[in-house]
Amino acid sequence: MNLVQEILFELLQAAEPRSLLCVADTPLSSVHQYKAHVDECDVVSIPPESALEALTQMGRFDYALLCGALEMLDPQANSALVARIRDMHCHRFAVTCRHQDAHHRKDDWSEPQILSLALRLHRRIDLDGVWHSIYTYDIDSYNPEREWNNPDSWANPGNFRRYRW
Repeated sequence: MNLVQEILFELLQAAEPRSLLCVADTPLSSVHQYKAHVDECDVVSIPPESALEALTQMGRFDYALLCGALEMLDPQANSALVARIRDMHCHRFAVTCRHQDAHHRKDDWSEPQILSLALRLHRRIDLDGVWHSIYTYDIDSYNPEREWNNPDSWANPGNFRRYRW
């Protein structure tokens, strides 16, 4: 098992999903290893080429892995696939990308496009000259509560006509 699969296995262990959606071009050793430790996990695997079509017939999952899927599709289809999984199928997932340089600058799905879908860079590694990035999404940590973002700070009725903003 390579380093990318080990990281995915760690993410699966931390999430402890009971249902797992796997969109991958090949079977994942991290999923097999996780299934060996947790018997109650239902795994649904679909190929990347037919993922958008197949997802219309599927419900919700506890976790999803997209591994090797983004390299096979064009950027518009990638965005649609990630957005559909994020919005309709699960609250937490991981996406892996292979690319030629450290920051997705050459002919790949660019990093700003990936980050614009609310994904966070979990880890970036170099395996034999090929860069692998692992992005994650978790709705619980997507929009952290900020001190100023609460009803106490929205308005101060005592100063309504006193100050101009």
